[in-house]
Amino acid sequence: MKTIDFSKYKKLWTTKKKVEEIQNSENAETRAEILRYYWPKTWKPIWKIWWRLLAHRVFSEYDRLYYSDDYWYCNCITCNLRMFWQEPEWWCQAGHFIKRSSSIYTFDLLNVYPQCKHCNLILEWNYIPYTLVMINKLWKEKVEEMENNKRQTVEYDQKRYEEHILEWYKFIKEKKQAIEKMSDKNGQDIENMEF
Repeated sequence: MKTIDFSKYKKLWTTKKKVEEIQNSENAETRAEILRYYWPKTWKPIWKIWWRLLAHRVFSEYDRLYYSDDYWYCNCITCNLRMFWQEPEWWCQAGHFIKRSSSIYTFDLLNVYPQCKHCNLILEWNYIPYTLVMINKLWKEKVEEMENNKRQTVEYDQKRYEEHILEWYKFIKEKKQAIEKMSDKNGQDIENMEF
């Protein structure tokens, strides 16, 4: 394995163009070494970003499965569009009432409900209908409390992310096994039907 001279990369982090050049480098090993050893001190460490992205992805699936009905369909919280829970992130998404940048409610089921892509992205989470639905579901006092506390932050570390991810993944795995059993049972019933 050839050695890499990192001295030329130390000052590259100041310009966006140079960062993009490194990120688009064809040699993945070189790119990983550069990111590992010369990640700027002002940015969050790589592992925090990776764990946070993984947690958001798993929580999104957990949330959509949690609110799905017996037929694994969920309704958009704002427009009531009926969607299959496993739509490929185009229609069924995890819509946050309090934006996920405020970390106290980022992974809270009372704050996150299935939402269609149109309401979540195009209408920018469709705030007014979302607020009205939240008031009907949680009472006005709880919604006001959430609004007042949305600036509070929670610091997540790797252990905390792992605990949450494992808990959500266990639920997802159980629910998916139930889906498979149900589909197998329905398939057998159809085969045994007399015409």
